[in-house]
Amino acid sequence: MVQTAKERYEAWLNDPAIDSATKEELAGIAGNDKEIEDRFYRDLEFGTGGLRGVMGAGTNRLNAYTVGKATQGLAAWT
Repeated sequence: MVQTAKERYEAWLNDPAIDSATKEELAGIAGNDKEIEDRFYRDLEFGTGGLRGVMGAGTNRLNAYTVGKATQGLAAWT
């Protein structure tokens, strides 16, 4: 199932595993569709330089959750 950026944003806001500071950051962009789209339109990609991106909350940002996801993927691969 493909989620829209808005659906991913809502999922992060409602996920009990997401910390309160991250949720506060996300609450601060409520109603800003352009910012929500930029933060959640895709997953941050691991490239030849590793994970690179803007730090912040969202699937297209560098944060504890995207680093954890990449780390888990590497652990599963090895």
